[in-house]
Amino acid sequence: MAKPNFYFMAGEDTFSLVEEVNRWKDAFLEKYGDTDLEELDGENASVEVIANALQASPFLSPKRLVILRNFLATRKAEQANTLLPTLQKLPDSTFLLMAELSEPDKRSSIFKTVSTLATQRLFLKPKGAQLNLWIRRRVEALQAKIDSHVADYLISWVGDDLLRIQNEVEKLSLYAQGKPITPAMIDELVADNVQKSIFTLTDQLAQKNYSAVLKTFEKLEQQGEEAGYLFAMVTRQFRLLLEIKALADQGQSPVSIAKTMAAHPFVVQSTLRYAKNFTYEQLESALRELLTLDRRLKTGLISLKPREEDPFLLQLEKIILA
Repeated sequence: MAKPNFYFMAGEDTFSLVEEVNRWKDAFLEKYGDTDLEELDGENASVEVIANALQASPFLSPKRLVILRNFLATRKAEQANTLLPTLQKLPDSTFLLMAELSEPDKRSSIFKTVSTLATQRLFLKPKGAQLNLWIRRRVEALQAKIDSHVADYLISWVGDDLLRIQNEVEKLSLYAQGKPITPAMIDELVADNVQKSIFTLTDQLAQKNYSAVLKTFEKLEQQGEEAGYLFAMVTRQFRLLLEIKALADQGQSPVSIAKTMAAHPFVVQSTLRYAKNFTYEQLESALRELLTLDRRLKTGLISLKPREEDPFLLQLEKIILA
């Protein structure tokens, strides 16, 4: 039976997850102050420190809030299991919020115990119509306006990274000054984002202009784009090229392809122009190599920690230039 003071949050939508954790934190601070709020990094804090924090009595407030981040995903099962007795005897005066920004091992004993003891909330990234609605609600919250077609146009440039979308939405809403956000505004203000650079990269690949490819890739790295995000965008672009090329060769029109794939017509038109310069063998080979690289990343053969991205980026460049 779930404890009323134990909450567990996880999922691929880390943007919304972090927002929700911060909402909890702000609400507690407003009601009780910061004396009985404790935040712990589950990767670095010892199990003893975490256990002591959970068992401690409130000091100046009737309740304590302990926010424990990334404990399950960063600990070996044997080490994590030593926290089980403390979780099972969590004091009524302590609210525990466990937030996992990485995927925990659902087979572990501690995950199964947490699943039983905690009220769970899973954060899934909005996609398709849900993402469109998410953007319109965010714009509305900023006292601005955007219709569904323009929201789709923004998605076609920015992708589905919610943090990036939120940053662009804030910028566009401020610029619009109460007027509806338009595609022209997006063209003007979102002109230098990574998605346009990815289209440039694809165009250069189609022209076999490999020196320009490397320069564009280096520009993206210098702009501070994370290797994981570059990998996701490059993979997405190759997958789009293959899918759109296949549908076009089946005789589907750009409008029909856009409906079939639930994609923005602009994305389909742009990708069709590039797809004609690739063979199926080239696209399938690139996707196979990207899948291999993804497996090496997930199994720890390539690191993706800050300032340790070079091996990953080198492999990604080799695939792009193959």
